[in-house]
Amino acid sequence: MWLSSPPATLGQLQPLSGAAWAAADSGQFPLQYCTALPRADFAYWDADYARYNRFLTPEIRRTQQGLQLVDKTGVHIWSIRPAAAAPPQLDTLTRIADPARVQGRWRAISNRRILYRNSAVLTEKRFYRTMQQLPLADGQAEMTLAAGRISLLASDKPGTPLRKQLSKNYDVVSGRYLLVYGLARAGGGISQVGLDAQGRLLLHSYAVVERKLPGQYQTYETVLSQTIFERVAP
Repeated sequence: MWLSSPPATLGQLQPLSGAAWAAADSGQFPLQYCTALPRADFAYWDADYARYNRFLTPEIRRTQQGLQLVDKTGVHIWSIRPAAAAPPQLDTLTRIADPARVQGRWRAISNRRILYRNSAVLTEKRFYRTMQQLPLADGQAEMTLAAGRISLLASDKPGTPLRKQLSKNYDVVSGRYLLVYGLARAGGGISQVGLDAQGRLLLHSYAVVERKLPGQYQTYETVLSQTIFERVAP
């Protein structure tokens, strides 16, 4: 699988939704909202991941590097954060044809972390999948995208003043990735970005851990940080 082959260089930025806050109404969206998952059959995992490779430009690949090791029991472990791709993917129906559509001021209406586990026991040809929402504290956030600059304001508690969390350059790549960077694009951080049918802005950031014992089992554990924004009227 392509996820098992660590790409070239490390992106330094943490996910935009890494702060410990969550909009109070996160529950209004299903856990799998605007998220596509590989088929529940290990035989199709490679093909299902490969469907998204056309969006991974050389520049996006250069922001990526995983950590790889083998533990005492022979289990191969590979991890990456933030990952440009993962077993749960942002639905391609949200792809941004015109990057100008994301410019403006946005307010978060849902922020959450969702844990996905996809496991295959190869010796038994059995597949397991689970998903669960992880707890976050209530809070609020606003994001502005304008003139190639992104700024993020957030607070940990409702009603408290927003504080600047991020101010950097950004670019929308392949209509699918939000590249956020400082002096060098190659050192930037990656989130998947899209617009849903109602014009809400979605950001997906991934932390992925793969564990496998060759010939016996393979597991992908992904923490998806999903933030959904609505546009703030001028």
